[in-house]
Amino acid sequence: MPRQKRFLSEVKQGVVPQTLWHYEDVGHTQDAKRELLSLLAFKNSEDVFVTPKPSSLIKRILQIATDQDSIVLDSFAGSGTTAHAVLALNAEDSGRRRFILVEQENYADKMTAERVRRVIKGVKTSKDAHLKKGLGGSFSYFTLGQNMDEETLLQGGLPSYLDMARYVFFTTTGEKLDDSQVREKNQYLGQSSGYEVYMIYQPDIAYLKSTPLNLRFAMELPAWKTGMKKRLVIGPMKYLDEDRLDEYGIEFCQLPWGVYKYRAD
Repeated sequence: MPRQKRFLSEVKQGVVPQTLWHYEDVGHTQDAKRELLSLLAFKNSEDVFVTPKPSSLIKRILQIATDQDSIVLDSFAGSGTTAHAVLALNAEDSGRRRFILVEQENYADKMTAERVRRVIKGVKTSKDAHLKKGLGGSFSYFTLGQNMDEETLLQGGLPSYLDMARYVFFTTTGEKLDDSQVREKNQYLGQSSGYEVYMIYQPDIAYLKSTPLNLRFAMELPAWKTGMKKRLVIGPMKYLDEDRLDEYGIEFCQLPWGVYKYRAD
């Protein structure tokens, strides 16, 4: 039967490169499970994350994809292999790589974070000399509080002044609120690196519908001069124009719309 002959140049440009990584170099799943068992001392393999990746595999990827000052994000941290690999590579080449791990499953502390703790401090029973000594480094472990996005903010009622303060302070400044600075009576949240921050708020719908940033509020603020930190005022609404805001060194940010537009019905 006749057949058409096609040349490579007519089908695609060039040849797709192929790479083969042997398990002797980058490990495999069984190696990864044994590694995890040795680090966390689980009683049996059923307690271990089902499909961990070998830290040697992730380290190889990091060698190719990062430099010594990279920040490595793993949004599905699993057993914590990415952090392990980052710390191992830093110890090997004196790098300063940092990692951010995100995990929402209930093993985040007892497995993901605990693995990182042990890799840093060292595991005396480990057969790996580096892990026995510890790879060094440090990390911070955080858990999320109640979801406070606009769609779920009002579930269970309006948040307290302090809860709302923590939410809006971080949302507007990108910094964590120091609770000790908050003076609710003066509607003052404290200072960020760029602002003095105030919040006009009470967990009361009638208050939110009737209490704007107005001239009286601005005049009661401490005296302000050009060159001083601006005042960031967070509230349900404002009755001041831009000229008045500039005069008093104020920038206005509106509270999440769901709060002050809420209707009980």
